[in-house]
Amino acid sequence: MEKIRIMILIVIAVMLLSACAGNKEGQEGNTEGGRKNVSIAVMSSDRFLESAVQKFEALHPDIHIEIKEFLAMPKSENGMSAAISQADMEKFIQTVTTQAISGKASDLILMNNLPEDKFVDKKLLANFNDMMAEDPSFDKSKYYQNILTGSQSGDGLYVMPIAFALDLIQGNTELMEKAKIEIDDKTWTWDQVKQISKKLQEQAGPDYTAFINLFSGQLLYDYIESNYSELVQRGKANFDSDLFRDMMQQIKALYDEGTLKEEFSYDYDKALLSIGGFSSPEQANNPKTAFFQKPTVHGDGQGSGFKTYFKLGLNSKSKARQEAWEFIKFLLSDEMQASPDLMGIPLNRSVVDNKFTELENEDNGTPAKEQIESVRNLLDKAGKKSESDFKVASIAIEEFAAYMSGQKSAEEVSRLIQNRVTTYLNE
Repeated sequence: MEKIRIMILIVIAVMLLSACAGNKEGQEGNTEGGRKNVSIAVMSSDRFLESAVQKFEALHPDIHIEIKEFLAMPKSENGMSAAISQADMEKFIQTVTTQAISGKASDLILMNNLPEDKFVDKKLLANFNDMMAEDPSFDKSKYYQNILTGSQSGDGLYVMPIAFALDLIQGNTELMEKAKIEIDDKTWTWDQVKQISKKLQEQAGPDYTAFINLFSGQLLYDYIESNYSELVQRGKANFDSDLFRDMMQQIKALYDEGTLKEEFSYDYDKALLSIGGFSSPEQANNPKTAFFQKPTVHGDGQGSGFKTYFKLGLNSKSKARQEAWEFIKFLLSDEMQASPDLMGIPLNRSVVDNKFTELENEDNGTPAKEQIESVRNLLDKAGKKSESDFKVASIAIEEFAAYMSGQKSAEEVSRLIQNRVTTYLNE
């Protein structure tokens, strides 16, 4: 009887240990060896993140950063990743969003391409304004305040932009001088782009054009990003509106009248303008390029917009909240913000200022100081976030094709987009 009792106790002990091990494995914030675990969900990892993890763990041996890569892309011999399909993107978005809603999200989430509004509305993300206010070691003044403010949803900062880019139009200064073209970017419209293109061809020749390699779907996507806060307001779609139809009509006219063409070209020196923006401090030292605010539909210049290149959200239910915040602070440190692997403009002002100082001190015969001062002004004034929900933009582009081909009217297409987007937002 005593042996049976001992065997029963052993079995119970093994079951309890197994249960504890299972619970520990599924619990955020714990790893073997007593180190605190911080998981970060990304679509595909990159050298900047991997380098940051390696350096952070060396400084914090009690914390392990686990990169959860949902779509590991095979690299070619030159290190470039294969293209990501729309189906892959939608699968990633659905998977991570579902995990977050069900309470199974990683501690940190790379929010690029994810529906930020949905995450915020469902209270899935922590407010970084609270984290910064509670941490006396964090000096908020070191960073571009206008970018932090522009990244807010309401009064809360739920995604932290590690790097960003100015959402602008680039102009070929040599070609502008040759064609005697001046641009008032505070009032110009997409309709006026046709007049600029006509003048360019009269002055420089018929083989010159305002833009090259700018397709109608791409232009619509860019417009939606620049005006997303007007097209989707507090979870309500606003596509069945004159605001959106006017833009559709201006885009169609640009292609119908030949100002823009749905064809690819390598004649970049024949283009006056390009949608590319300002994404690196080094661009400030190129006198052949000028930067302008984007044209609008009605000439109501909205100032310089910006896009975030690397933005992180913190799971509001994370059990490794403090450790995750320490990692974000490390990503914003002088060391990591100055990393050559960081894509975009660092959020850390001192890193950008140091780079500008280096450029000013270079003796290469270019008017670096004047150009840099102009760029500094643009950086300080940028405040409108140019980002959208990937699914919303995909729906709009899909339906827009029927309008461009003449199969449906602007009214029909805008209503179709309105209905489909409304259904998606209510899911």
